[in-house]
Amino acid sequence: MSDNLENQDPQQFPPPPISRPAGGGLSETGPDLLSATTSLGEIISASPNAAVHILFVHGIRAGDRGVSKTFRTNLMQRLPPSLGTETTPTKTTWAHRLNVGPWPHITYMGKEVWPTQTAWNMGPFVDRFEYARADGDGAIVIDEINWWPLALPLRCIALLQPEAYLAGPDLEDLNTCAAVGKDGEPLNDGIHYPFLSRADLGTLKAAKLAGSVAAWANGYVKRTLMDWGLSDAIIALGPMQKYLHLAINGAFDYAAQRDRQQGKATTFIVVSESLGSFIVMDAYSASLPAVQAVLDETAYIYFFANQFALLELGRLTDPSQTTTAPASATDAVAVHAPHVSLHKALQRWAEHNNTRPIAETKLSYKQIIAFSDPSDALTFRVPAIEGVAVVNVYDRNGFDFLRIFAEPVAAHTGHSSNRHVLDLMLGRQT
Repeated sequence: MSDNLENQDPQQFPPPPISRPAGGGLSETGPDLLSATTSLGEIISASPNAAVHILFVHGIRAGDRGVSKTFRTNLMQRLPPSLGTETTPTKTTWAHRLNVGPWPHITYMGKEVWPTQTAWNMGPFVDRFEYARADGDGAIVIDEINWWPLALPLRCIALLQPEAYLAGPDLEDLNTCAAVGKDGEPLNDGIHYPFLSRADLGTLKAAKLAGSVAAWANGYVKRTLMDWGLSDAIIALGPMQKYLHLAINGAFDYAAQRDRQQGKATTFIVVSESLGSFIVMDAYSASLPAVQAVLDETAYIYFFANQFALLELGRLTDPSQTTTAPASATDAVAVHAPHVSLHKALQRWAEHNNTRPIAETKLSYKQIIAFSDPSDALTFRVPAIEGVAVVNVYDRNGFDFLRIFAEPVAAHTGHSSNRHVLDLMLGRQT
């Protein structure tokens, strides 16, 4: 793919992207043409008697289930009426717990992060939503992959507690750390653990700032994008990597199990937000069996606000270092390998041709469509990848003030609620 780069010296910078209107204020900016890709709507319409299985992987800032709700709601409301798909799930499977190994006794500055076996047991999980179709016996399945329980206690202990005395208390997220609901009552939902005691919660909420007080906007950005956001990326690059690998591998295996039980070919689609895109491909680069098996059969990937370019800085290729392939998938999980390039992982993914082509669709190669709000401080372009149709689409997720300032959280997380994004994914002009 990437015809506009075919005659370019790969050591030189590519030409600037050509912006093409895509409707609804969206712009496609290459390197490949959106018209060369197959839309999600076409895939669903061409698969009435087989499952279209969407793996939704959240990004930074998650701290509760329901991270796919906005995407699911908007998607189902926009599907063609001819499909006869219900807008509410026909079947829901709650909290399929993912096995990420025995309680590891990880410490932060001498304090145990998961203080009890019960705390560790409330680990990552999958919520599954199945939507029946009237036009056939297939289904639209959405697996919401919740990996945030592996990051939440680290945010709580390392950042939110001391931040109360610096940039100010983050009231809502401190409640989450203490497993307290909006009504002030314990959550007791089986997915949250009180990493903060009620006494500590009260003390932190009442914290009086020492010295000068942070400017409101600066304090807000630090709490929402750094403490309860970009910190996840640091966590994903460290020793927690192997547990994230196990979570993603378990989630993809859970998806494949349904495919085997149904006995029908399934079209897998990955929709991932920000850091979630990195975590999926990082697990793929480790050659984990379920991730590799599912992704090799997956031709369709959508990225919302991806952070590849930023995190690839931790995966630089050093020819002076030689690597040895792991003897098994277990070994791959156990070894932290920062030398593995995500770009190489994407190239390897591209080399596995799709073995389950969808009838009546024009796609004969793999594709990545990446949505980015240019006002988002934490999103980057996806580069050209040989053998893959890569299209970067620019959207606008929220109000901005005279093109001077846009609300940073909305810019980063608003793709699922942007109706123009969903319409483009379904192949509709807006």
